[in-house]
This record gives sequence, structure tokens and C-alpha cells, in this order.
Amino acid sequence: MLNAISALSPVASQLAQGLSGLGGASMGAAPALQAAKPAAGADFGSVLANVSQGFVDSLQQGEAAAINGVQGKAAVQDVVQAVMSAEQSLNLAMAMRDKVVSAYQQFAQMAI
Repeated sequence: MLNAISALSPVASQLAQGLSGLGGASMGAAPALQAAKPAAGADFGSVLANVSQGFVDSLQQGEAAAINGVQGKAAVQDVVQAVMSAEQSLNLAMAMRDKVVSAYQQFAQMAI
């Protein structure tokens, strides 16, 4: 599961390169996503790559906490919090994926 999500970073940069090639200029990040990376002039691909890396990190932390919980090295509350955070990140990643696919389908259906 983590390998599939880890594969998002290169795809995000390829997507950004393709979109910037279509528009002739790099696209600016949405205001809500600029909080994820405060650097000025960040393009969509780098913001998406940073967000997807955050998802991967959250999932890895949840997985490590679950393993520590099974081994008896972590408190139950810590394990539950880490797993719930990982689940929330996974749900958000799936929602973002669905939005990107939907936007691509709308773009593909545009008349030339």
C-alpha cells in the first residue's frame, strides 16, 4: 500500500511538467495548498509532491506505531492516534486522486 502512494511523487512532477507545457507558464498553487509550502512561486507539481510525501510519512508513522503497539512498546492511545491520523491521510489522498482524475476527464472532454 505504501509503495503505491510513494509512487505519487514522480507522477505529480510529471503532471506538473505536462500542465506547464500546455499553458506555456508554470501554474500557481491554490491558496489553500500554499500553507503546505510557504515558498513564493511554488508550482503545482512541487506542492502536490510535498503533500503526497506528507501522506506517505503519516502512513509510515501509523504503521510503525501499530508495529510498536503489537510488540508492547507503545501505549494503546498513541497507537490509536497514529492509526487514525494515517487513515485520515489515506482518505484525503484518495479524495485528491479522485478530484485529479475528474479534472483530467473534464479536460479530455473539452472541445478543441
